[in-house]
Amino acid sequence: MRPAPDPLPPAPAAPPAGDVAPPGRNRASINVSRGPLLVLTFVVVAFAVHVPMLSARAWNSDEAYAATQAQVLNRGGRLYVDTVDRKPPVVPYLYAATFRLTGSDDLVPVRILAILADVVTALLLAAEARRRLNRDRAGLIAGLLFLGASAAFYATDFQAANFETFMLPTMVAGFVLAARRRPFASGVAIGVATLTKQTAAATLLPAVWLIWQSARTRRLRGVGLIAVGFLAPIALAAMLFGAHDFFRWVFTGDTGYLDTGGAVGYSVHLGLRQTLWFVLANIAVVSLAVVSLRRRRANVDLWLWTAAGIIAVASGFRFFGHYYLQLVPPLALLGTGPIVNVSKRTLAVIAVVVAVPVAFFAQKALASHLSRTEVVARDLSAYVRRTVPENRRILIWGHLPEVYWQADRPPATRFATTGFLTGQSGGRPPSLTGMQDAAPGAWTDFEADLRAHPPALVLDLAPANVRNARYESQARFPRFGRYLRSHYREIARVDGVVAYVPR
Repeated sequence: MRPAPDPLPPAPAAPPAGDVAPPGRNRASINVSRGPLLVLTFVVVAFAVHVPMLSARAWNSDEAYAATQAQVLNRGGRLYVDTVDRKPPVVPYLYAATFRLTGSDDLVPVRILAILADVVTALLLAAEARRRLNRDRAGLIAGLLFLGASAAFYATDFQAANFETFMLPTMVAGFVLAARRRPFASGVAIGVATLTKQTAAATLLPAVWLIWQSARTRRLRGVGLIAVGFLAPIALAAMLFGAHDFFRWVFTGDTGYLDTGGAVGYSVHLGLRQTLWFVLANIAVVSLAVVSLRRRRANVDLWLWTAAGIIAVASGFRFFGHYYLQLVPPLALLGTGPIVNVSKRTLAVIAVVVAVPVAFFAQKALASHLSRTEVVARDLSAYVRRTVPENRRILIWGHLPEVYWQADRPPATRFATTGFLTGQSGGRPPSLTGMQDAAPGAWTDFEADLRAHPPALVLDLAPANVRNARYESQARFPRFGRYLRSHYREIARVDGVVAYVPR
C-alpha cells in the first residue's frame, strides 16, 4: 500500500478587510504605494485635477502681475527697484526663468511647474504619512487627499500658478524635516518657503514644537538651529537685494496692507463666506480631519500645523481663496489616519466625495466665457501692440496688469497696478480708496518714475470702471489728474477706457 500523503499545510489567514497584504505574499500584485508607480500615479492625478491650468487663460491678476515683473526682470530690471510688489522674490524669478528658458511669455509652462510642485508636495506628505502610520497605503491616501483638495475650489484661486502653490513643497519639507529631528535643515526649508510667501513662516510653530518634544535634552540647541536655518536664506536675500528695499517691500511695508481699514464687518463677512465655501468644497478632507480628533494627542503637531495655517489664512483679514491652500497639507495628513484601514469600498466612496467638487469647479472654469475684464484686457493689449513701439513704456491707471504682460510693453513705473497709490486692493470695500491709504513713499516713487521715463501711452480705466476703477477717478486723485492734463491729451477710447498720448 502506498503511504498516505502528507497533510496540506493550512492556508494562511486572509488579512483584515482594508489591510494591504505584506510584500512578497502575492508577487502578481502591483504596489502603487511606493517608488516610480507612486510618482506616476501622483503625476497623472495632478494633471487630471488641474486641467484648467493647461489653458493659456489668465485666471487672476496675481499671475499677470508676476508675469509683468518677470518681463521687467528679463529686460534687466531690478526687483524692489524697477518693479515692486509686497511679495518675496522666488516667484517673480521663477516666472522670469521659465519665460527665458521657453522663449515665450505664455503661462502654461509656469503652470506645469506649479502642477509638478503639487506632485512634490504630495510625495513629501506620502513619506510623512508612511512614517506616522507605518503603512504604504497611508502614503498613497495622503497624497491623493492633498491633490484632490488642492483643486477643489474656485479656478481663479486653485487653478493658478500662485505664490501658495510654489510655497507648499518647501513648507511641507520644513515640517517633515522637523519630524525627523533635522532642525537646521527644517529651518532652511521654512526660510526658503517664506521667501516664496511670507505666511510660510507660521510653520515654525509646529516645527519648533516637534524639535522641542523630540530633543528632550539640548532642546535650546535644537530651537536655535531652526532659528539660524530659518534666518540664513532671508539674510542672504537681504544681502542680494539690499536690506532696505527688501525688508520694506517684503516685511515692514505690509503694515497698511494688514490693516482692516475700518472695514471689520466687511472682512468678517468675507472670511465666513470664503471659509464656508472651502469647507463645503473639501467636505471629505475636513470631515476626516474632525474624525481624527479621537487621536488628538498623537496628532498634536498636525493640529498645531493646522492652527498655524488658520493664522496664515486670517492674516490681514482678506481671505483670498488661494490663502486656504496652506491648510490643505495638514488636513490631508489628519484625514489619512481614520481611513488607512478601511475597505476598498469605503475608499471608493471617499474618492467620489473628493472628486465631485473637483469636477464641479473644473467644469465651471472650462465652460465659462471670458469676463468683461478679460475682454477689455485683450482689446487694450491689441491696441497697445498696434500703437506703441516695442520697449516704449505705458501706464495703466487702475488694476489691469494683464495689459502690460499681454502687450509685452514695460510699465512706466515700478508699480504694475495703482493700488499702491490709491489703497484699493482685494479683500476690502472698493470705496475705501484715497491718498491717505497709499503705501508710504509710493507717490514719491511714482512721480520720480514718470519724470525718468514718461509713458508713451496712458490708459485710464476709471471711465470704464474696470475692476472698480471708478473709485480711482481723476476727481478723487487730483494729483494724478493735474499731471495728466498738463502733459497728455485724449486720443481714443477702447471699451470705455480712455487712451492718452503726450501733448
